[in-house]
Amino acid sequence: MSDTFYRWFSQRQLTTFGSARRGRIERSRLGLLEEAIAPPGDLLEIGPGTGTLAARAVASGWRYRAIEASETLADALRAKGLDITLAWAPPIVADDASCDVLYADQVLEHMSGIDAAREFVSEALRALRPGGVCFIVVPDYLKERTFFWDVDYTHNFVTTERRMRQLLCDGGFDVDRVVRSIGVATGPARDLLAAGSLLANIPGLDALSRYTRTEEMLFRVRKNLFETLTFVARKPSAS
Repeated sequence: MSDTFYRWFSQRQLTTFGSARRGRIERSRLGLLEEAIAPPGDLLEIGPGTGTLAARAVASGWRYRAIEASETLADALRAKGLDITLAWAPPIVADDASCDVLYADQVLEHMSGIDAAREFVSEALRALRPGGVCFIVVPDYLKERTFFWDVDYTHNFVTTERRMRQLLCDGGFDVDRVVRSIGVATGPARDLLAAGSLLANIPGLDALSRYTRTEEMLFRVRKNLFETLTFVARKPSAS
């Protein structure tokens, strides 16, 4: 199945605005990561997608490697000269204590259920060196509700701040920080965008968009107002 998995994602083309927005998000997340742990070091990304983080991570001084389940995406990333392993996670194809950062941007919500999510966190702990950082970004289901399911057919595991805190704690991590954001907006700016997103979810708007053939535009508006939770979790140092 790996030869067709996420083919639809690989065929998406970002607009100029979308590409610039994605770049700002990646820079913001790398900055947040490097407040917790500074390069150089070994960074393993799970689910790199089109590789928007990779070049920035390498430029920042990280030794970068990634694991990707989509053969189409893996081939495209290898063509860019990146070190990519074609595999599903979990399990995580990495030696014990072999990386300083395990980076998973919107991956956990794709787990098939609680057992897979628990195994992913366990594998992350195993792969990280003592004091290493597990940097995880997930959607906030409590805001997105039905859009959580509609935005991607592979979403399965419901992610909220409380559930993720419990999962990481049970998995042996110390959660250093949680950042709630829409794009790069946090704090009051995020709150304003979240309030504005109510307008994109007025009852009857989906039906109206079908009649006016603006379904894709409505989807893009909702996607740009998508809220994420970023967890900076640390593997305890050896005693």
